[in-house]
Amino acid sequence: MPDVAFVVKDLGGAEDAEKLERALSRVGCVNLVNVDPERGLVAVSYDGGEAELGEIQGAMEEAGHEVEPSPGADPSVG
Repeated sequence: MPDVAFVVKDLGGAEDAEKLERALSRVGCVNLVNVDPERGLVAVSYDGGEAELGEIQGAMEEAGHEVEPSPGADPSVG
């Protein structure tokens, strides 16, 4: 199960974080989501590879957020 972290540049407060967490929880390959609104970080554990990672990023963008992989995060480790 790979783990990946994302930096979310436009993450608001706790309500915004909850909405993003719900959106990611609906993605079939996602097992666990942890959103840190104070740091603007989202950690995701999921099953799959590059295609599923793209699906996760797409879900965050559809939710209205600009995301990028966290510096030093390697989705192939986990």
